[in-house]
Amino acid sequence: MTATPVIRIKTASDQRLEVLDGMRGLAALMVVAYHFFARWAEPQFTPTLYAHGDGLATLLPLQLAGEVGVHLFFLISGFVIMMTLERATGLLDFIVKRAARLWPAMLVCATLSTVIINVSGVGSLYENVTRWQVTPVEYVSSIVFIPPDMTASFLGIQQSDMPRWVEGVYWTLWSEVRFYAVIAIAFWLSPRSLFLWVWAALQGLSFGVDILQQAMGGLPGGLWPLAMLVQPDMLAWFTLGLVSWKWRDLGAHPALLLLATIAGLSVLVGPIISLAPGAIGIPESAARQIIMLLMVGLPFVLFLTGSVLLKPLTWPPFIAVGLASYPLYLFHERPGMVYMYWLNSAGLPPWISVALAIIIVIATALLLHRFAEIPGKRFILGHTLSGAERLQARFRIFRMPGNRN
Repeated sequence: MTATPVIRIKTASDQRLEVLDGMRGLAALMVVAYHFFARWAEPQFTPTLYAHGDGLATLLPLQLAGEVGVHLFFLISGFVIMMTLERATGLLDFIVKRAARLWPAMLVCATLSTVIINVSGVGSLYENVTRWQVTPVEYVSSIVFIPPDMTASFLGIQQSDMPRWVEGVYWTLWSEVRFYAVIAIAFWLSPRSLFLWVWAALQGLSFGVDILQQAMGGLPGGLWPLAMLVQPDMLAWFTLGLVSWKWRDLGAHPALLLLATIAGLSVLVGPIISLAPGAIGIPESAARQIIMLLMVGLPFVLFLTGSVLLKPLTWPPFIAVGLASYPLYLFHERPGMVYMYWLNSAGLPPWISVALAIIIVIATALLLHRFAEIPGKRFILGHTLSGAERLQARFRIFRMPGNRN
């Protein structure tokens, strides 16, 4: 007798997670598009470095694609991290799982990028590029998610120019890590019934620092440590993602309404200030920010409402790119510039070269996800998670609220 095959029917939750993976893929591809068509072209950079020219770089949606992709990632992160915290058994459990998620891919991608950048001498391939070579302090700082300028300053290392990340996008991981740290500690220390109010206070503090920064054109030096924690420019995006997750369970809870209001005002403060009395029409800076907000908010709202308009994001190739979105995000910009230069030098037409470069970085990301990110995550979890759980079992203080009995 043959066994009857089990047919698994996808639930609504499965489909929503597929859409979320597809949105990650969309965000990563937007960042790639910005770096391959706009970042190194006029008006962003002079002179244009792309052999395929700057024809697309003048399109506003493409100029905004990088920023939109980053903010979309932050929204998704706030949504997922809130879900992860509620499922975590303790603080150590959360830390280990976040490290396993972030570090293996960063280590491999930063190492590959450094080798390609330094061996190829890409900085000397293009005119008017001051330096792309990666120094030891920049590499080490990047793989531990700490800004290279902070590391160099702390160690007293002098460079001829400002230390920078291995890849430009790595600054966003510094924002992610700070968000993880602050929200994990707030969640760990707060009773469950009070956490949203505590986070509302932190978001309100972030908004206040942002207003002060806008009013003064900067912050006094003494407020720098506070600003580093509450991230006045970025925290609201994570918070809106958090609100989206909690809204599913609590609906129009007073704390959620307060959080949504403060975070919403925080992301709107730039356009609001640009539209101050006396302005004639809508200033270009305000128009750009409004368009950017619509480009970020619309797909996320469609996701939250379960709109069929996002059905294309569940197309298997899109989901595959979404699953590999982290290594794609980490490994594409400067290696891509190397690939384009080499392909152009081989005599290929510029548009064929850029298309092949995109295919190469996507294929590399898929391979890195399969053979580095997943095994690295399993290795870290296999060697550290049980130890973290034993510590939490022995010391209840490390457990999350509701798991300490």
